[in-house]
Amino acid sequence: MTRGDVLVLGIIIGALGLYWIHTLWQRWLRKRRFVGAKRSEERAAVLLEQKGFRIVRRQPTAPSSVYINGKAHTTTIRADFLARKGWHTYVVEVKSGRTASRLSARTRRQLLEYQLAFQPDGILLVDMSNKNYKEVSFRPPINWRSLLPVALACIVAFLLGGTAVYILSKGTW
Repeated sequence: MTRGDVLVLGIIIGALGLYWIHTLWQRWLRKRRFVGAKRSEERAAVLLEQKGFRIVRRQPTAPSSVYINGKAHTTTIRADFLARKGWHTYVVEVKSGRTASRLSARTRRQLLEYQLAFQPDGILLVDMSNKNYKEVSFRPPINWRSLLPVALACIVAFLLGGTAVYILSKGTW
């Protein structure tokens, strides 16, 4: 073996070693994040129960359909909890770490997806870094054009009802 061969072999072994170390490191980080997320979820359940919520279901799922060119593509949406307080049902999303305190675009999209799939009364975003929660709701703005037929129907019903009362109160038909 020449010095060049030894150098190439050393580079290959070094690259494989670095790849192996990187893989182990990523696996360890993923496991650590998963364990931390589970621990945060358990603490969030306790926090919500202290605030008067009752955990109805853990890791609830709901089907969600997306139509592409008229063809349905169904997927399953999974949240952290389904909770109730009084007559209201909430989907709960638990966040911890750096992103917990702010409502990022990614989190907003996730919460909007929950709103469409579960159709809850509200969504609770639990921030385990600060040990508090925020109630988030997505309410579409009032579309006055969609209220126009209802308003016209009410006016017509009012006029017909008034006419009927007038005729019946006069005693003549």
